[in-house]
Amino acid sequence: MKKAELTASTRLDPTLGAEISFHAIAWRENTSPSAIPSGGHVLYHQLPLEGSTVHGHEHPEIIVVINGRIMHRVNGEKQLLETGALVFIRPDDVHQFLPASGLSPCEMVFLAFDLDLFVAVSNYLEDASFLQKYTEPVLSPMFHMEESRLNQLSLEMLSVNTKSFTPALRRAYIKATLVNLFVRYFLNDSNYLQADSIPEWLSQLCELMHKPENFTAGLKRMQQLSGYSPEYLCAVFRRFLDKSPTAFINELRINHAAHLLSDSPMDITAIAAKLHIQSLSRFYALFRRYYGCSPARYRRLAGSRQRL
Repeated sequence: MKKAELTASTRLDPTLGAEISFHAIAWRENTSPSAIPSGGHVLYHQLPLEGSTVHGHEHPEIIVVINGRIMHRVNGEKQLLETGALVFIRPDDVHQFLPASGLSPCEMVFLAFDLDLFVAVSNYLEDASFLQKYTEPVLSPMFHMEESRLNQLSLEMLSVNTKSFTPALRRAYIKATLVNLFVRYFLNDSNYLQADSIPEWLSQLCELMHKPENFTAGLKRMQQLSGYSPEYLCAVFRRFLDKSPTAFINELRINHAAHLLSDSPMDITAIAAKLHIQSLSRFYALFRRYYGCSPARYRRLAGSRQRL
């Protein structure tokens, strides 16, 4: 297994002035950072629980979390990154990745690009205000993408590595992607408001709610842990996470249900009861919404994968 760090390459493709790469991360005790390359700038990492090495870049970088969750320590502060997170790393940022609670795996796409490309984008925009919004925050600016946009962006970015584009077309596509992202998230004031650093209490609350004893207890436990009213919690969750507290808890419950279905013989009715979802029909409806199939079918599919 090749020793590697969880960073975009420090040697950008000179014909592009950029690099797009996919990174799948798993956490292991008593291990050194390592990665298995799989072609097309795809890397499967195993990282120690202490996290990746603290590092900086001479170039800007954009990180898109397409699945899972990971803790991002940047400039001495922490950001919890979950599915849909879009992070803009500046050349002066110093950062590392750490495991989130539960040692959740994570999949991310990195888009690294040189300063010449950044200057070209800046000149094209003809608006200096975005530079202040980009450089001013202490933390790397972070936004949350809706699921449909997330899937579209990640597939389009990775397709640049797999299709037989000429270098000129690939560079043009990367430049267009950067223009669209900077316009959407730095020149649109309603989107830029999302870049406010997530309050530390909210990040800590999300960490606590990932514990089974908390997400099974539901909204009342969330309110007890936070000390805030239901109305305030709802407003803050929608502002920073683009989802309601109920949707956040249901996602945790259903992800745990999928784990129990694939890794335990527990009866489906018992799983629903364990998660404090009293209506079996509601449990089935929620599971279909997140996984696109019934719990029973998911269990069969998981069993067939394990036998392969």
